[in-house]
Amino acid sequence: MHKTENTDILIVGQGLAGTLLSYHLFRQNIAHRVIDIPKEGSASRAAAGLINPIVVKRVTKTWQADLFQPYAHQLYKELETLLNTRFYYPQSISKLYGKEDEQFWQHRLDKAALHNYISVKARKDLPNGIRQPYGYGTIHPCARLDMATLLDSYREFLHQKNMLIEAGVDDEDIILTETDITWKHLQARRIIFCRGSYDASSRFFKHLKWNNTKGELLDVTIPNLQLKNILSKGIFVMPIADQRFKIGATYAHQWENLAPSPEKRDELLTKWAAISDLPLTITQPLTGIRPTFADRRPLLTFLNDHPQIGIFNGLGSRGGLMAPYLAKEMAEKLKSI
Repeated sequence: MHKTENTDILIVGQGLAGTLLSYHLFRQNIAHRVIDIPKEGSASRAAAGLINPIVVKRVTKTWQADLFQPYAHQLYKELETLLNTRFYYPQSISKLYGKEDEQFWQHRLDKAALHNYISVKARKDLPNGIRQPYGYGTIHPCARLDMATLLDSYREFLHQKNMLIEAGVDDEDIILTETDITWKHLQARRIIFCRGSYDASSRFFKHLKWNNTKGELLDVTIPNLQLKNILSKGIFVMPIADQRFKIGATYAHQWENLAPSPEKRDELLTKWAAISDLPLTITQPLTGIRPTFADRRPLLTFLNDHPQIGIFNGLGSRGGLMAPYLAKEMAEKLKSI
C-alpha cells in the first residue's frame, strides 16, 4: 500500500494548457504534480501551432490580441531557455489577395487600428509556383509553435523533477472532502482538469456548453517550394523544415471517429491546387479534437458545489496564442484561494 503523499495542486492532462499551467506554478514555487497519459485525438499533439493575432477573413484583431501576443512571445522564449530546446519560430503570414482585398485591408487598417499587425501594400515576391495575381498582404508578428517538441521537452523536465505521474484519471477515483481531494495515494488542495476534449465526457463538466470540433491537417513534402513564411488563402501552408510543410486546417462539428477523412483531405488538396500547381506528397494526415465552448471563450474556473475541482480548457484553435497568459491567470487564481 502506498503512503499518502501531499501536494498543493494536481493537474490532470499535459497538453498545452496543463504544461503552461504547470510551468507558472513552478515559477511561483507552488507544489504540484501532473497526471497524464497521452491520448488519441489530442488537439495539442495534432495542432499546427499557428500563432496569429488576426482573424484573417474579417481582418480584425482576435480577442485580447494586444494582451496575449506579446506575453506569448516572452513566455515561449523563456521556456526555450529553461528547456534548452527550440520550439518557437517567429514568422509572418503572407495573405494572398483576391481582387478587392487590398482595398478592403486598407479600410480595415484605419478603422480597426491595425498598424502594428498588418502591412497592406501588395507585394508579389513569393517563390515560383505560388499564384499571386493580386499580390499579398502581411500579418505580423506571428509564429509557429512546435507543440510536440514543447510538450516532449517539458515532459522530460517533469520527469527530472519527479513531478509527473503517467496514468489516466477515472473521475470515480477522486474522493472529495470539504477542504481537499484525494486521488489514489495523493492528497491535494485543488485538482485542475486540462484534458481538452476528454473533459466534455467527465461527470464534473458535462453541464458545460461544449462545442468541440474535429480538425485535420496534412503533413506534406513539396520538393520545389522555397517558402520562408506562412502562406494563407483559404488554408494555411506552414513551412516546418526543408521541403516539409503543414497544410490546414478543416473544421467538423460532427464525426464518427478520429480517423482522417478522405473528404477533408480532398478539401485541403483542392484549396492547395487553387493557389499552386506544384506537386506534393502527403507524409502524414493529422487529426485532433479542438476543445471549445459555445461562446468560443476559454474557461478558467472552479465548480460551485466542489470548489476543490477546477478546469482550464476551451482553448480551441488559438491555444498557442492564448494559453501562456491564461495559464498565468489560472496560476494566480490558485495562489490566491
